[in-house]
Amino acid sequence: MSTLSAIADVKQADSILIHQPGVLFVMNDVPKGMEEEFTRWYHEEHLVERLALPGFLRARRYRSVDGQPNYMVVYDCQTVEVLRSAPYRQRLADPSPWTKKIMPHFLNMERSACRETWSSGMGTGGAAIVAHCKPIHGREEDARRFIREEFGPRLMRNACNVRIALWETDPAVTNVANVERELRPAADMVADWVLFIESTDLGQVALALHSQVMEGEGARTGLLLGSWLRYQLIYENRASGTPCR
Repeated sequence: MSTLSAIADVKQADSILIHQPGVLFVMNDVPKGMEEEFTRWYHEEHLVERLALPGFLRARRYRSVDGQPNYMVVYDCQTVEVLRSAPYRQRLADPSPWTKKIMPHFLNMERSACRETWSSGMGTGGAAIVAHCKPIHGREEDARRFIREEFGPRLMRNACNVRIALWETDPAVTNVANVERELRPAADMVADWVLFIESTDLGQVALALHSQVMEGEGARTGLLLGSWLRYQLIYENRASGTPCR
């Protein structure tokens, strides 16, 4: 390969990374008796704060249908770099009094700053299945190809599936220390990859997953599929001027 070709490939790869959407993916539980204040804090203050920051586009809250963690929030951002920008870091460094009260009650916390590296379909489903997965080391491109060319298209044949996306955690962005993290009672868990499947019918998606996912396929596909949970959309808000996706 010529030097010029190599430079062109690097520039193309950098361009792809720059234009990939960012996602902040958060899951957690709260103690019984805290749910009402937890919800009010999210809707009246926390999401409003986040959506006022540059690069934050949309926030969605979900409640689990059949497992834990019981709550999930998905923040859509222009890019993952928004999640280590100066305005966001400043917000994390100066939590409000209400945030200082709520954060110590976050249990089973999972927080991952991700790049959305692939998606199929468009729109928002009223429910979602979250499938944790990871590639076999050194087989990342095989795993992406399997998702893009086999797994995703199979699931999208089902009319109830609205959109499927692959979110790959960026550890360098996720693991930046901040004051809010120190308020939580335990260390945050972090996902590897997440398959986010938006749907209009959770039952049909679950059946489709059971029929399409074959145990032990990692050796062929490069992808190790872990646990998956079903969630119902309960709230959505957008930054001012953000168009529907």
